[in-house]
Amino acid sequence: MTYSFVGKTGIVLHPSAEMREQLVRRLATYGIRAQGRWPELEPGETEADLLVVDLDRAEDGQFPWPPQAAPMPVLGLIGSETPGRLEWAIRQGLDAFLPIGATANLYSALVLGFARYDERCETRRREAESARRASLRLDLLRAVISIMQAEGIDEARALKKLRAFAMVERVALEDAATLYLSSPAKRGKAKA
Repeated sequence: MTYSFVGKTGIVLHPSAEMREQLVRRLATYGIRAQGRWPELEPGETEADLLVVDLDRAEDGQFPWPPQAAPMPVLGLIGSETPGRLEWAIRQGLDAFLPIGATANLYSALVLGFARYDERCETRRREAESARRASLRLDLLRAVISIMQAEGIDEARALKKLRAFAMVERVALEDAATLYLSSPAKRGKAKA
């Protein structure tokens, strides 16, 4: 798998102007247009594609999002690997870490950070979809009962008819139940 970062934007939060400049130049070699600053993001910078932050001086409340909810990959620069700093980084959900003395290995940290962020987004998407579908379970029961009553069949056959309806409509079973209940004209499609 090959990663290209060309056209991406980034923010470097580090107290040292020299380190900020060094990282901005290094990121530019990978096609990332970055800006450096300290101590916090400016309004609108949550739209950046990447955040590189100094772990030695970072603190709670420094980001405009709750822990584990960064809207971009976050790479942490580690100067002193103290347990408290590492614990903070883990609580924040940083996607990758890079020792300050190893900035030559920035590409590896970028690949890992972006891959971890993509996994995090996919997990959130699946969890949201699961929660959405779980919230429709009552509609699923109502639809099965409605089919049972309308057609005088048992719950297994009613569920089979609802599944067939879901396949015809090409939607999840829970969505088919909601559609069935809200659209009397489509009820004829619930056949098995």
